[in-house]
Amino acid sequence: MKIKTLYFAILVAITLSSNAQWVTQASGFSTTGLGINDISIVNANVVWATAFDTSGIAAVNKFTRTINGGTTWTPGSITGAAALDLTSISAYNKDTAWVSMLDNTNGGGAIYRTNNGGTTWAAQATATFAAPGGSTDFVYMFDKNNGVCVGDSNGGYWEIYKTVNGGTNWARVVSGNIPVNQLGEIGGENIYSVIGSTIWFGTSTGRVYKSTNMGAIWTATTTGLTSVTRLAFKDANNGIATDGTSLVKTTNGGATWTTLAFTGNLYETGLAYIPGTVGTYVSTGSKASGALTNGSSYSLNDGATWINIDAVGHSSVAFLNSTTGWSGGINTSSTVAGMYKWNGSFTTGIKNNEYVKGVSINVYPNPFSTQVNITVESESGILSNLAVEVYDVLGNSVLKRDFNENKTILSRENLKEGIYFYKVYNTNTIVGTGRLLIQ
Repeated sequence: MKIKTLYFAILVAITLSSNAQWVTQASGFSTTGLGINDISIVNANVVWATAFDTSGIAAVNKFTRTINGGTTWTPGSITGAAALDLTSISAYNKDTAWVSMLDNTNGGGAIYRTNNGGTTWAAQATATFAAPGGSTDFVYMFDKNNGVCVGDSNGGYWEIYKTVNGGTNWARVVSGNIPVNQLGEIGGENIYSVIGSTIWFGTSTGRVYKSTNMGAIWTATTTGLTSVTRLAFKDANNGIATDGTSLVKTTNGGATWTTLAFTGNLYETGLAYIPGTVGTYVSTGSKASGALTNGSSYSLNDGATWINIDAVGHSSVAFLNSTTGWSGGINTSSTVAGMYKWNGSFTTGIKNNEYVKGVSINVYPNPFSTQVNITVESESGILSNLAVEVYDVLGNSVLKRDFNENKTILSRENLKEGIYFYKVYNTNTIVGTGRLLIQ
């Protein structure tokens, strides 16, 4: 039995999003009520995704693909695998992709590959995952040749395979290269993260396994979580993991983990770091702690503060960069719903306070709850025509104020708690930028 995130909970929020952050796209499936359990982004135009049955009844072997940034999605099926469920997808380009599949009735699993955009698929039989003990968690291809697929213990140890030729041959990693399972320890669908040739995956006992050589040799550490339901790394050292309620972080590649006391709503179905940002993560899906809710949220400070984006049902999530990303929804027809595309930009360029030479800006108190003071000093004297403009994380201007000589006071007014950014102008020239935190 796999670790399942709360995909079913998004059923309570099928209504379409009308906000500016997520734009609804049609996943293209003629079968209604299909959700998205994995997304593989090749580039801004080419994206693949796999489906699941939100009722939890039927096996689903369907995928969908776009080659125009989601303007249109073309669905298809994994040929020869009608009785199997999809657990993950890893795409190389618009033509080539791999999927992992699972027989939830009889046990066993398989890896399939397509070379023609999903028109036909072929099983890669050397990744055995034999029934009844075989069970696939995910497949990931580092490039067109090198890949790894991971399954639960079968024959007394984790069933992990490596390939160096695109899956033509998969070789099982020997037990001596994998830490011994704990009692009852299993993996979960898509609970992994990759940076370069390093890969991590989480387990039901709260451990994280790590390989720095594309899956050849593994280590394992404890996180302190009851289980790991999602994890995401932003680089080789820094990452976060959750059990749906608590959050832990690492700064040494997963060697040790510490509890991260966070604020805001962290959703547990999807978790993704946004490449190229200082420390921006997005979470999606259901919130298991407290009252069951659905939505999406973001953090600009490595998971310490989470700010809601919406209250719409999402499943998995993936980002290419700060302006390009997708999350899964539920389709109501072949032409309505099923995917969400990000329509915005997280403000990530302002890492710290930055001023032009000879100018200093004092912002206090920061963080603040009601108002903040801003003063500007210049080596050449008091600057004239000073103004400040405040932006939210999507780059929207939310507040403007002129200075009284070199001072101004910003009142919170109706701004919500969260992270904001400011720019100080001397006439039309930016003389300083920085970050504000409203608590």
